[in-house]
Amino acid sequence: MRLNRDVLITGIVRHQNVFFALLDHIDKNDGSLEFPEFLYLNLYSKVICEDSTPNIQTHLSMESLLENGVFVSNDRNTGMVTIENIIVELLRFLDVKRTKELTHFDFEQLRKRTVQISEDMMQFEFGKEDYLDARNAFNTLMSEIHSKIKANVAALTAQVEAVAQDYKAYDEGECTISVFDLYERVRVLYARYVMPCLEFINPKMEMVRTINFSRAVQQLIDYHCSDEIQRFDIANVILSRKTAITSYYKDLAVLVKKLEQFTSHLARDRNNYLAIQSAFTGLMDSVKLLRHGQKRNMYLTGKADYFKQYSSLDGLSSHNKSYSSRFTWEDGKTDKRFNEYLNLLENTEIKPKMPALKPLPSSLNVTQERQIQIFRLLFKQKYLPAHIPDVQAYLHDTLRQTLPEFCLVDVLYGLEAFMPLLPPHRVKSNRQRGRMTDDTYYLNYIVLELVLEHSKEPEHV
Repeated sequence: MRLNRDVLITGIVRHQNVFFALLDHIDKNDGSLEFPEFLYLNLYSKVICEDSTPNIQTHLSMESLLENGVFVSNDRNTGMVTIENIIVELLRFLDVKRTKELTHFDFEQLRKRTVQISEDMMQFEFGKEDYLDARNAFNTLMSEIHSKIKANVAALTAQVEAVAQDYKAYDEGECTISVFDLYERVRVLYARYVMPCLEFINPKMEMVRTINFSRAVQQLIDYHCSDEIQRFDIANVILSRKTAITSYYKDLAVLVKKLEQFTSHLARDRNNYLAIQSAFTGLMDSVKLLRHGQKRNMYLTGKADYFKQYSSLDGLSSHNKSYSSRFTWEDGKTDKRFNEYLNLLENTEIKPKMPALKPLPSSLNVTQERQIQIFRLLFKQKYLPAHIPDVQAYLHDTLRQTLPEFCLVDVLYGLEAFMPLLPPHRVKSNRQRGRMTDDTYYLNYIVLELVLEHSKEPEHV
């Protein structure tokens, strides 16, 4: 019985766990879209047949799914059922953790298709049918790449978060996974999946005898901006599509940083474990000759020949003698004296260290909105003092009392906006040095003074 596809999709989504099990079987095997017939029949009888929804058993039966194209074929010789690719993509879309990560081979195929279509577009005569067909194919390909990159980044993010949870459990001693298995997971995720995606969208990636994805798209943009074509509207559309794809570079860089941190810590733990295991194995081998009474009155001490190869143990005996316990109190008085010492510590006020101030860096800038806010604040002042002994300090106090999240860089722009409001002949430099600070930076400056206006006295003849 032929059914509308929305009815089938509704049933598949309702029993998505059944189809997720089929998808997991596909991923665990060679990746071909096949699964054993008995696997679905078993899930059908245990799960779908228990559903009381009307007609759901009929809609999701093996015969119905084969007739309506959800299952492509059922090979009676091998007992394998082939599922439609669009259904697999739908299932991966429903669960991001089951999204198949793209490998180096997948990205290489996308790169080759991009290079080929972009070259075809530039070879065909602009505006003709062949060019329009190639451009439609290019737009479809860019949408496909964008969708795959977005899904791939989401899947990789979920994988990294899962690794982070396992690493946290391992670090806290709550996980049964070994350091070797966890290290291998991180290494495979980093080298096989994350780095190929990062290299694909990296515009600085150099390739031999060919060009990368970014370069292929950029050539197409330059072609439409050339003097012969001058179709800047098409070039802008292509540029926006390229930017939407390459913008995931930042998200991938965050994943790379996390995985590199995990790799560094796990590699250190693994090396420590291997070193301890090697030392213990060597120690056990060194005492084999002493087993079963082959030699008598032999004891394993720190002077054994085996420990001579480890220089890290040298000096421990003399160190223990030189830096032994310093307390020689009587046992009965020890607890009392320690309590007195703790009370003294609790009653001692420890002044927090003030953070060291840094010189105001030249790289700090004031946003345009902040500049407008400072200018309006200074321009609307109703009363300006006739005499300002320190213009910079005056601006510092004024802006600090008014602006939220005040910073010393506000004073620099405030001085730039405030100076045109002052009569130039009244601004003098008295060559004195001033200093202003905030919580992070300090600024040394030459003091500017706004002197009083001297009125001319009438001359007496």
